[in-house]
Amino acid sequence: MAIHKNAGSKLFISATALNPDVVNAMADGAAIEFFEAIDDWVEVEEVEDFGEIGDSSEAITFTAVGNRRVRKLKGPRDAGTQTVVVGRDPLDDGQEALIAAEAVDFNYPLKIELADARGPTYSNSVLYYGGLVMTKPTNLGNVSNVVRRNFQVGINTAVYEVASGAVSVPANVVPPSIVFLGDDTYRANLGTWTNSPTSYTILWEEDDTGWAAIPNSNVQELEYDGGNDIRVTVTPTNSAGAGASSTSLAVTTA
Repeated sequence: MAIHKNAGSKLFISATALNPDVVNAMADGAAIEFFEAIDDWVEVEEVEDFGEIGDSSEAITFTAVGNRRVRKLKGPRDAGTQTVVVGRDPLDDGQEALIAAEAVDFNYPLKIELADARGPTYSNSVLYYGGLVMTKPTNLGNVSNVVRRNFQVGINTAVYEVASGAVSVPANVVPPSIVFLGDDTYRANLGTWTNSPTSYTILWEEDDTGWAAIPNSNVQELEYDGGNDIRVTVTPTNSAGAGASSTSLAVTTA
């Protein structure tokens, strides 16, 4: 793996508080699965500096009189206090989420997506961690200054890294389903997929003496009053290509 630039990296925060003791008690794989299951990530825009994160150990020393040699042992591990510098944007949801997190005593999940993919069929590395947003001062500066905010995050979990790797096509975990919204309107839940789909193709079908595509139905919400059973097929795509399609159970509309 070659070295890489930081330009293009992104910071995200979740609005769902976490218990760092629960996360720290997990094996690394389970902790990564916990973070990957979070579905309310919000990007923090206008980041100028991500600061520094990651474990360091406190040095414990002992010197025996006889040999006069300082010996060092590893003590408690500290993932650090991250200083995030942003260009102040009062309309940015991510910055507002950091401000809200500073106002309470709860830990929140954060992640950094690094811009280190070696090609279009590779993923970016991702760093997951949880911490307390400790500060939110505004740096006004002089007449020529861009107004900034400095957020300090006291990291209270390990930092878990999912390294860049070759991307596989998406695979289905939970099939699509159909929700009736009323007024002859149906919505396709896309299901759950591995390998981060970037787009979906949706096909609605009706059972009129055999399953047939409903014209002009490549939409997530369908208006339908045909009276037949309907189903939806979802095909996901990412940078590696299209995954195998998955089809919902049929729904009776009559």
